[in-house]
Amino acid sequence: MLIREMVQTLQGVCEITPGAGSAFFLRKEYLSLVDPERICAGAEFNDEETSDILNAALIYSAEYAAMTYLARAEHCRAALTQKLIKKNIDRKAIEPALDYLEGVRYLDDERFAGAWLRTRSIDHAEGRIRLAAELASRGVDRNAAKKALDEFFSDHDEMEICRRAYRKVRNLKSDSDKIKASLVQKGFTLKEIDAVLKEKV
Repeated sequence: MLIREMVQTLQGVCEITPGAGSAFFLRKEYLSLVDPERICAGAEFNDEETSDILNAALIYSAEYAAMTYLARAEHCRAALTQKLIKKNIDRKAIEPALDYLEGVRYLDDERFAGAWLRTRSIDHAEGRIRLAAELASRGVDRNAAKKALDEFFSDHDEMEICRRAYRKVRNLKSDSDKIKASLVQKGFTLKEIDAVLKEKV
């Protein structure tokens, strides 16, 4: 490959115009064989180096696609991976692109989980068990989910959330066993439920 023109567009990102074919973009961090300093107008590369350059471009295209989703809303890594796969982006390109985005904190499972928990708590009164299961079902990393849950429950009293859930359920059901079953389904522990039932809030 012969590089006819190279233009720096963003920090670490170049627009490459090859001697033949269409221009493309790449992030220099994605190169594994080629020294980034060699990427300049007039440079020539052998087949192996060309493959490395094209692979870096492919990874950058996965990063760019991921950023279009992240610009709209927080995502967890698992959900973003699935969206990129559905867009027919090469799986081998997705992983290093998302590794980079995690490294620069554009992608963060813990931040996603925290945002999701805050939004969820507006309309739902649920306990830690249910919320942990919901985050797991969305593919959120277990450690990130635990940290986000710990932070959420340091700001929100779980017993008060259980009381809120109890008041909602009590308006729909009168049988104490059914109320208890509903609260268990909402992710509260039996200890929390029994304490709230004794209070008769």
